[in-house]
Amino acid sequence: MRAATRDCTVSCITGNAPTLREILSVMKNPPLPGDRKRHDYCIACRAEAVRQVTEDDRDYFDCRECGHRAERRLVMDPAMRWWVAPDGEYWHESAGVFARNPDGTFLFLRRKMFPVGSTTVPSGHVDLADKSLEIAAAREFNEETGLLVDGLVAVATDDIVGDSCRRGSDAHRWHSFKVGFDPPIGPEDLTLHSDDPEESDELEEPVWLTLDEALQTKLTYPVRYVIERHRDELEGP
Repeated sequence: MRAATRDCTVSCITGNAPTLREILSVMKNPPLPGDRKRHDYCIACRAEAVRQVTEDDRDYFDCRECGHRAERRLVMDPAMRWWVAPDGEYWHESAGVFARNPDGTFLFLRRKMFPVGSTTVPSGHVDLADKSLEIAAAREFNEETGLLVDGLVAVATDDIVGDSCRRGSDAHRWHSFKVGFDPPIGPEDLTLHSDDPEESDELEEPVWLTLDEALQTKLTYPVRYVIERHRDELEGP
């Protein structure tokens, strides 16, 4: 996550794009260490003054201070696993499930929220309350499909820089899992929803695609990253 601040102090001193740590040093109302509260900041000016609005069935975050409108904001949530790396990059941790039917097609979902219109697999952020990464992946799969799943097989863990999410991070440690369904699952088996009220309308239009077909669509950054690097593991037994 690299962006300008409301104040030129940081960029003038360093001569480079500011890191998150530098941004927090000049932010209005920066999160206090150990305050155990969630903070939502404007993605542009970093003021803690954003409100969510819906217009033409699209969700946005408007800043009451600078007037900027964006489809994402910077969230620092004590319930999530996140950290700031030594270089100042703000990291989240995520888990996703590649669910395969016997015909070799995988379940993909179209996103209605940032990044709008992209294709993804059931996935989401890892919470501190998740006792394992497999539990986190199974929870996200259930939240987004309505299906309970066990027997997940770990595929890979990748540190992916450039994976921008709706909560303001541009770097994710992504844990990918796979699971096979036999008999196959279809649209009638799914209930697309989320237990998070902010994300309740996040997904739409389930589709089953081979990995070749998926690569021809507008995939989210991490899903394309995983397929391109771990295809053999995803398609293997």
